[in-house]
Amino acid sequence: MTHRNSLSALNKRRRAVALVLVAAAVGGGSGCDDPFGLKATLGVANDTLVAFAMTGTTASFPAGYNASTGAVTRIEPAIGFDVAFDLADGNKVRLVPARLVSAIKLSFAGPVATQQVGLQTSSSTFEAITKAPSTGYKRDSVVVVDPGQPVIIEVNSDVCQFTISNIYYAKIVVDSVNRSSRQIFFRATRDPNCGFRSFLPGVPKS
Repeated sequence: MTHRNSLSALNKRRRAVALVLVAAAVGGGSGCDDPFGLKATLGVANDTLVAFAMTGTTASFPAGYNASTGAVTRIEPAIGFDVAFDLADGNKVRLVPARLVSAIKLSFAGPVATQQVGLQTSSSTFEAITKAPSTGYKRDSVVVVDPGQPVIIEVNSDVCQFTISNIYYAKIVVDSVNRSSRQIFFRATRDPNCGFRSFLPGVPKS
């Protein structure tokens, strides 16, 4: 066999192997239960939390919620939160995505938040929402809710930069408001696995 023929045969074998590997990858991904070929490793978390309104309170009071960690945080230039809370007329509560906070609050001229936050209200009960919808979010827009009205949060963040999907989800519901102390009492359920939308107990399968 000539040198040219040997190279031609080798290239054909390489192409055949590549096609087999691609087919296996596609087949393996389509057979998985989890989205984007990802595997969840963390369990869905539930929290009962208290935040303060971001206006009418001191800067040391936590008024932001981080949907990735489940922490209630202060409104600071580091932007360690996804959504901030504020009070509206009556007992209504304003949910303000991080990118809009500096335009509403603040006594600091800090950096602009990098994450994009989408909010979506639901007519269902908080408990009935077992999976975050994939569409229908108002991105970087203020949402005003009554106590008892659930909100689903979609965060497009570099927290997930090393995964196939850069989105994580949570749902929250305000249970009550104390206007004199400017406190907001709420519950939250979050899926800490990037790309997963489940709010059911345990480690998500899809």
